[in-house]
Amino acid sequence: MSNSDIEQSQIRYARLAGFMYLFIIAAYLLGAYVTSRFEVPGNIAETAHRIMEYELLYRFGLALGLLNALCAVLLAMGLYVAVKAIDKNLALLALAFELVYVAVGGVLNLIDFVFLKLHIGLDSVSALDAKQLSALVDLHSYADSVGLNITCIFYGAGSILFFYLFLKSNYIPRILAALGLFGSVLVPLTGFASLIVPQPAKMLQLGWLPIFVAEISVGLWLLFKGINLRPQED
Repeated sequence: MSNSDIEQSQIRYARLAGFMYLFIIAAYLLGAYVTSRFEVPGNIAETAHRIMEYELLYRFGLALGLLNALCAVLLAMGLYVAVKAIDKNLALLALAFELVYVAVGGVLNLIDFVFLKLHIGLDSVSALDAKQLSALVDLHSYADSVGLNITCIFYGAGSILFFYLFLKSNYIPRILAALGLFGSVLVPLTGFASLIVPQPAKMLQLGWLPIFVAEISVGLWLLFKGINLRPQED
C-alpha cells in the first residue's frame, strides 16, 4: 500500500471517528431519556406498570445502550487507524482500553435486559415480597452506578492516550486536542472518586462536562474537516 493510500485511509477512519463521537452521544442521551421516563423512584409497582404498558419503547431505550457499545468499537477503531502512525504501541493500548470499556458496557446492558424480566414477569414478581423487590431494584441501581464508573475509567484511559497522540501529531487544532486530553483525565478521576466516596457531591458530576464539550467539538472537526497530515512548518 502506497503512502497516499495509507493517508487516505487515515482520513476516512478519522471522519468515521468524528461521526461516531456525535452518534454515540446522541444515542446515549436518547436512551437515557427514554428509560428514565419509566422510572418512578420508590414505587416499584408503578414502574413495572409503565414498562409493561410501553414495553417496546422501553426495550428500544435499552437497545440504544447496546448500539452505543457497538458504535464505540467503530469509534475506537477509527481513532486507532487515524493516530497509529504517531505511536502504534500507544494507539494499540488505547484501543485495548476502549475494548474493555465496551465489554463491561455490554455486560451492564445484559443485566438491564435481565432486570426487565423482573418488571414484566408477573410470576417472578408475585413470588417476592415488597422488601425483596425493593432490595433487587436497589441492587440493580447500584450495579448500574458502579458499572458506569468502571466503564468510564477504562474509557477515560483510552481517551487520554488518543488525545495525547492527537496533541503530539498536530492532526487537529492543538486547543481541541488539549481540551480532549484535559477532559479525558477528569473522566477516570471522577469515576474513581465516585467509587471511593459513597455519596459523592453533585459538584463532582461537573467532571463529565469538559469531555462532553471536547467530544462534540472534536467530533464535528473530524467529520467535516478531517485530519491534517501535512508536516508542520517550524
